[in-house]
Amino acid sequence: MRKLAGLSLLAILLGLLPALGFDYARYEAADLDALLAARRPRAGFDTFPPRALKLDVTLAAYAEPCQTGLLSRAMTMVGVTVNAQISRCIKVRSAKGAQQRVFIQDLVADFLPKEIPLGHRLTLFAVHLYTTPDGPGLLVNEFKSEPGDDAAKAAANGPNCGCGSPDFHPGVDLTNDVAGAPVRPAADGIVVKVETDENAAVAVPTIGHCGRYIVIKHSYPDGRAVFTRYAQLGRVVGADGRPLAAGAKVTKADKIGEVGSKKVLHFEVRPVGADGVDKSAAWLAQYGADPAMAWSRYQPVDPQTFDFGKLGEAGSK
Repeated sequence: MRKLAGLSLLAILLGLLPALGFDYARYEAADLDALLAARRPRAGFDTFPPRALKLDVTLAAYAEPCQTGLLSRAMTMVGVTVNAQISRCIKVRSAKGAQQRVFIQDLVADFLPKEIPLGHRLTLFAVHLYTTPDGPGLLVNEFKSEPGDDAAKAAANGPNCGCGSPDFHPGVDLTNDVAGAPVRPAADGIVVKVETDENAAVAVPTIGHCGRYIVIKHSYPDGRAVFTRYAQLGRVVGADGRPLAAGAKVTKADKIGEVGSKKVLHFEVRPVGADGVDKSAAWLAQYGADPAMAWSRYQPVDPQTFDFGKLGEAGSK
């Protein structure tokens, strides 16, 4: 299941997190071995302006309880505030084989075993807050599987929902243990498509057989827009239990559907733009005359790295 892997996408779509979007760009590439080789104090700890770092490592151990007193002191001293519980650490291994324990937000730690197998590569998005004789004090805010690690990616995506093909999957599949759990949109918007036929025919491979689904258009003051789709739903209904229809306005706090019996939610993001527009004869013949299918012209992007925040606050248009 993934987050905004790394996004914790499922938590967001089930209403457990306030917003979709993680600022990956502010994290600069760094090397754990270089951090371990840097000068350390002989006693106590050194603090300095926090650095947001992106570290490629191997997962050595899942989260376990650890002492966070020093972390809290360092955060206070450098003026960092994190509105999340932090009580655990994970162990990771550097490229040269050195093991290091790092702090991790509890919510992020909960998703790690579901997405990254032990011994597999991953990318950590962490803040370097202090250094002790034992090494750097790092707090992990996010993670995702390393590109090219097929096993880890498979674990992150969970069971394939059947949307798309083995060579093309237009989104990410998120698992949930509870069939019927409410699904919420990634941002405010307007419903543009509701598919209630679980076996609806699909002729264009970029759309895929996705069962029951709903598509929402998110429009922004500068004229840009993005479509999101939520598929393999058990029901497409609002909080009142009534079916949703095209034209309905929704907020990111609203219920738009329920997780189906497969306990898998397929989620995809399709920004509107000139790049990646399907102009094929197959698409035009099948959907060109149906305005409700306009979303399917635009190519999907990785939901785990797409930043809704950069498009501004959603507003219906």
